[in-house]
Amino acid sequence: MLSSFIPSYQAHGMSRDVAEDLKIQLSLLLISLLSISSAIPIGPHHENKSLAPQLLTTINDLNTAVIGLTTAVNRFDGSLLSLLPQALAVVKTEAKLDITILKATHIAEKSTNFTPEESTNIVNTLAGGIGPIQEFLEVLKKKYPQFTKTLIAPTVLLDLKILKKHTDDLITALTPKVTADNAGLLGLGKGILDQAFDDAIAVYSA
Repeated sequence: MLSSFIPSYQAHGMSRDVAEDLKIQLSLLLISLLSISSAIPIGPHHENKSLAPQLLTTINDLNTAVIGLTTAVNRFDGSLLSLLPQALAVVKTEAKLDITILKATHIAEKSTNFTPEESTNIVNTLAGGIGPIQEFLEVLKKKYPQFTKTLIAPTVLLDLKILKKHTDDLITALTPKVTADNAGLLGLGKGILDQAFDDAIAVYSA
């Protein structure tokens, strides 16, 4: 997508220098983010203890990251003068959210099974993020024209698919660690989130 950005810069009233600068900065940012993501250990490594406190902190960070991403998407208007900072803000906040999801998944995989109280606290905290995620996806759908105009829609589509997969992976990692009743609630939450993601993916796949 980045390589196709430069040849189309004139059609959008953008100077070649601005287009080149945007391509370079986005490329460097994506490379650095890939390095960060690859540095996160995601394989199961059990510590023989409950990591509920760490997981709760990370889930709270996750919920905060969703709000930050929603704000960045809301501010994206596709205007030429603001394109670079607004696009970078979306990329950075999306990456922060994705890395936080990966971190939560890793903690869940490392932890022993959670007690009933821990399970309830974890699932309730995670459930508190469903509404904000739905709001983010609704905002993203409304911004489709702006992201399409600036040729960023394909990247948004890819990010949506990645976020959905990693969110599902987190729920999969948590399910065997919480009590059966809370595992059922996780399944319900997964269904709600999958539908919300699928709706947004359908918009950007058009």
